[in-house]
Amino acid sequence: LDFTGMAFDDAIRSFLSGFRLPGEAQKIDRIMEKFAELYTRPKGDVFASADTAFILAFSVIMLNTDLHNPSIKPEKRMTVESFIRNNRGISVDGGDLPDAFLEGIFRRIESKPFTLKEDDDAREKEKKVSMRDTFFALQERNFFGTSAEERKREKFKKEQEEIMSASEQLFKSRPKGRGKMQSGDDKSQHSQLTEFVSPVDVVKPMFDVTWGPLIGTLSHILETSDDNGVIKLCLNGFVYSVRIAAHSNMSLARETFVNALTKFTTLGSIKEMKFKNIESIQTLLSIAIMDGEYLGESWGAVLQCISHLGRLQNMGIGGVDDERFFIGAEENGSRDENKSMFRLQSSRDVERETETQNAQAVLAAVNEILIDKVFSSTVNLSAPSMAQFVEQLINVSAAEISGDLKKGMGVQGRSATPNSALPLSNHSSRNGQGPRIFSLQKLVEVADYNMDARPRIAWTQMWELMARHFAAIGCHKNAMVSMYAIDALRQLSFKFLQKPELYDFNFQRVFLRPFLLIMENPISRQDIRELILRCVDNMIRTLSCNLRSGWKIFFQIITLSAVDPCEKNSTLGLAILQRLLDEHLEQLCHRYAIDEYSSDYSGEQLVPEAMTVVQRRVRNANVEDFVDLCHASLSFVETEAVKNPLPVGLSMRALCHTACYADLIADQKVLPPVISQAVDPEGSCYTYEGLTSGESEEMVLWKPIFDGLAAGIASKSICNSGGLGCLVQRGSAITLRAILLRHGGRFSMSQWNVILKHVILPSIQSAAESDQSPVSYITSESPSVSSLDFVADSLPLPPPPNAEGLIKFAAKAQSDDCAPKRPLGPAELLVEASFADLRHGGDGDLTRIPGFPRRSSSKTHPSEQPFPESWVATTASLALGILADIFSEFAFTLGDEGRTALWPSIFGQYKLWILGPPDLLDDDKDSDDISILEDIHTDPLWRPCEALARIGCKELSRIPAILSKKVENLNEAMPWWEIICDDFSSVLLQNVALNRAILAELIDSKLAMIGRHRLSETPSKNLTSKVITPYGLGEVLKRRRDIFENQIWEVSLDWGATLYGPEPEDFGKEDDTSYEADTDEDNLSVEDDEDSVAQLVAKKHQPSSASLTNMLERYVPALKIRCVVAHVLQQYIASSAFLFVECTNDVDVRKLLSALDASRIMALEANQNVDIAHAFKEFVRREWGDSVEEVEAALAAANSSRDLNQGKNEVFFLAQEAGANRAMIQLLSRLHLGKHDQAFESILFERITDILTKYLRSEENDKHLVDPNVWHKPCESCVDIPLYCTSFANVVASILRTVLQFSEDQFRERKQELYLFLCELIKVQSTEIRGLVSEVFAKKVAPLLEVEMKHLT
Repeated sequence: LDFTGMAFDDAIRSFLSGFRLPGEAQKIDRIMEKFAELYTRPKGDVFASADTAFILAFSVIMLNTDLHNPSIKPEKRMTVESFIRNNRGISVDGGDLPDAFLEGIFRRIESKPFTLKEDDDAREKEKKVSMRDTFFALQERNFFGTSAEERKREKFKKEQEEIMSASEQLFKSRPKGRGKMQSGDDKSQHSQLTEFVSPVDVVKPMFDVTWGPLIGTLSHILETSDDNGVIKLCLNGFVYSVRIAAHSNMSLARETFVNALTKFTTLGSIKEMKFKNIESIQTLLSIAIMDGEYLGESWGAVLQCISHLGRLQNMGIGGVDDERFFIGAEENGSRDENKSMFRLQSSRDVERETETQNAQAVLAAVNEILIDKVFSSTVNLSAPSMAQFVEQLINVSAAEISGDLKKGMGVQGRSATPNSALPLSNHSSRNGQGPRIFSLQKLVEVADYNMDARPRIAWTQMWELMARHFAAIGCHKNAMVSMYAIDALRQLSFKFLQKPELYDFNFQRVFLRPFLLIMENPISRQDIRELILRCVDNMIRTLSCNLRSGWKIFFQIITLSAVDPCEKNSTLGLAILQRLLDEHLEQLCHRYAIDEYSSDYSGEQLVPEAMTVVQRRVRNANVEDFVDLCHASLSFVETEAVKNPLPVGLSMRALCHTACYADLIADQKVLPPVISQAVDPEGSCYTYEGLTSGESEEMVLWKPIFDGLAAGIASKSICNSGGLGCLVQRGSAITLRAILLRHGGRFSMSQWNVILKHVILPSIQSAAESDQSPVSYITSESPSVSSLDFVADSLPLPPPPNAEGLIKFAAKAQSDDCAPKRPLGPAELLVEASFADLRHGGDGDLTRIPGFPRRSSSKTHPSEQPFPESWVATTASLALGILADIFSEFAFTLGDEGRTALWPSIFGQYKLWILGPPDLLDDDKDSDDISILEDIHTDPLWRPCEALARIGCKELSRIPAILSKKVENLNEAMPWWEIICDDFSSVLLQNVALNRAILAELIDSKLAMIGRHRLSETPSKNLTSKVITPYGLGEVLKRRRDIFENQIWEVSLDWGATLYGPEPEDFGKEDDTSYEADTDEDNLSVEDDEDSVAQLVAKKHQPSSASLTNMLERYVPALKIRCVVAHVLQQYIASSAFLFVECTNDVDVRKLLSALDASRIMALEANQNVDIAHAFKEFVRREWGDSVEEVEAALAAANSSRDLNQGKNEVFFLAQEAGANRAMIQLLSRLHLGKHDQAFESILFERITDILTKYLRSEENDKHLVDPNVWHKPCESCVDIPLYCTSFANVVASILRTVLQFSEDQFRERKQELYLFLCELIKVQSTEIRGLVSEVFAKKVAPLLEVEMKHLT
């Protein structure tokens, strides 16, 4: 059937033209389901779901019957307004179809009803036969003529018709009331009469008058008479009265008769039953069976009677009371503790005896089949009557369970609503009765009877009422009651899921929703939630082939289990997911094949343009379920700190699931949706900004995985195990890295851009900013001696997927009995191997698996890992290392786009950790870099700690090595080397600028805080030369200007020290800050009270201890970090000097040399600044909380030179200066040796001369600080260290090695100056330097002198 181009009603007309609809509702339901599915396949623009077409199809069938059935009065037929009203809210999410669309359907059906083709042919044939017979009759009449008798009969018939017509008109125009004039409106209302009068119209007025006296009479006779015949006659009167009232729609009369009849049953009261009571029960049951269609709200009283009747029958057969079963025998037994054989019979005993007699009477007289028939006959009720029946049964069930079922049967249940079940379910009984489940059992039976007997649409409406009740009972505080409700849901669900769901329908989702409601309810019991999870597990195991829309409910339930307070339920939820992946993965991926409609169809092969609307919807539904599956697994990855965290093993296993999902996407076992990028960022189809439609569709599948892993990397959860810390954060980073390395080749440049900017960079930056552990406050004692050796390293690149070690590991993993038999995908295998290596204490090198060697003893054992809760210490290197891995594997394959789009994002993150946020950079910073940094940086007050700065420098310095290995062709690598060389230069220059800015702020702050005052050339007698400093009283000796042209005071403190500092600008001004003695007002003078004037100075300018400490804590660690950054970067530049020289041009090398020289000069100037030296020393004093002298004395006594030199500014700035010189020497020597450029040669020897001169001077001046027998490196201990010699020892050694590489001609040209230095260097105390000098003499000097020096080589 092809409905393309047909209107909806025309499609139904065509569909029904070939057959006649059967009478069975379930057959009609199936036929309409198939029609809705066929119609919506090519018409996705009309209906958003097949459910809408299914409901509207039923509505159209009813409209056709209503408009063209001759038995329906014209005034009672459906109007266009009622048709539109009846179809409100049938679209997706309760939306409405357009009124014009519905009105068009109504008008077309009104003008042309649905007919069968055979009926049309029969009518056409009958019409032809009738015309033929009429023709022959006329011919015969004309031929033979007309007799007089026939003409008389025709005339009589004509007159009779005229009389009938006149009489009809007379009746139509008759006034409404005798003797009363009628208005025009009254005449118009009665202008049309029908020949047929309904019996209800005749009976209702008479019964309305008589039913009151009638019920009084019947009740009185029934109450007073004991004659069986009279009793039966009265009960027959009740039956007919209820029937008349029900058919006449007289609700008050019907309810009154039913209530009176229920009263005569004496059910619910403690009275001895007589014949009349038993007969009343049987009569009530017969009314329920025969006239249930019209009982309406009277069902409440009937069902209450049946509930009590069931209790008596159970008592009669000796069954266990529900109360005893659900409350417990102990509680019931306690009621009889005081009972003894000599005790008088109590009223309770009398009641129990009476009830026992009644139970026997009921059991003998009332057949249980009658009760069952009341519920089994509900399949014959109409949908409205069925809804009323279910509603009243729910109310009775709620009253039973809460123990509040009324004993008096005269009260109707109309006040109860389905929602009343929820509060009643958890309240204790007010009359002491326990919960009963008789009506709940009958509700299950009714659901079972009607499930297959009714159309799905009618069943769904009925189930919505039941579902709320089951959800409420499932949360009951009584475990047995709630377990029964769950078990009933399970049984019904198994039966419902036996029937496969057609495509694009949501009946399963509606049916299974009670399970979800119970899981969501905070008052539900732990054991109930566990039972639900086990039900879900059983349904997936046995009925997964029939599941479609029900998957969403199951995934949501599993997601809720992840946050369940009970660890057992969380473990069970993840086990269900694991079993689903291990046993039903293929079923889950291929359940939406639509082979029954197209033999050549394969959802994996069709392009979107060739797909029908139904195929598109099926694809999109599959994607929605897959996204829910991803969310279910990722919900076990804890991202927030909670009171009762999940076991770390669950989170790590869930991370393995995400790798499996990535493999499914890469293998195209799950295909992207067919939908364009949504504009609304809050929409379900929105992924990332800046993608094309096709790229966005692909990212719909990847987004939940990436977002979940990004949240895991930045998790605030404390997850330590086995001495390892931040396992969830590390595991998330490992998983994301594995997915990107194995499947990153699938992504375009735009996709890589959003992955970096919206996934990787924000997550690692957020985690770095959130880390407040002590690691963030650690600064090293020297740039060359790190105090952060415990920080974890980044992981080496993994072996390829087909590596022998990984293959063996996969085979070993699958050999386990409990392991999945399915093959592991490349990303999942890499994650599993990485986690196994992590568990065994490995270092991340997967080339050695499957042996899993433990960490060498030289490294820290996992159990001894310091700061396990620090993200910076455990995860930062691993997370930032992902960027270098991406650069290594994919940046070059993207060509120019990789340099222009991918690298700036990577480099921007490196800069953020090395230099800090954009507001710390210079004004001439690159706007592109700033935009990248601002996108990922969130906290304006955040500054990178030393650990992050070292990690950033280390990861940035991996890039040249990666570049040299990946690209062998120099022409291809040249553009990359130019960019990287330029970036190294810019980072160094910006670090210098930051360093200078911090120095300037430190000096300004110190100046403002100390508040010293300018002295005139000729001191005034009214100005004192005595000043008070933060370090005590002192006398100004002189003033001078430093290299920055700032005036410096030299103050001799009273306790012997000399203080140097800048001159305050407000000293000596003619205002309130000039400290001239006012003898008239204060009667003070310099001669009289010089100390008082000094105290005035101190009072106005003495800094507080807190403000000074804050200033030092703000600037000194920042200066140390800048020095560390410069030192580390310069080290890496020196080690990669050959690559920079060989792979870049002279312009880029000159930029790098300029940056190094700027770093050198800045360090030199800072090292000579006395204010900086004082700030460093004061910072140490503040940290120790005592005077510097006492600290140094204590350390000297302990012979700890490392701490003696700790914190000195020389340690940091000399290390920076030495590193800059060494890197410059390496670059210049490479240029000199390779290119023989005179300009570079002159700069090289200028640096060599300056370094060696200062080194020899320091050696001469500071040699007394060193033991003559030992030469100390910066990391070794001694009484004191000659800092310059120590810092520059490696530089001097590097110079000597460079000299060894000179050619004979090059050495000869510089032999004069070199020989003098060599003669001096041979006397230094460094064994390494003396050895290198000897080697130079042997290899360079001796050949010039033609002397053989074998003993020196």
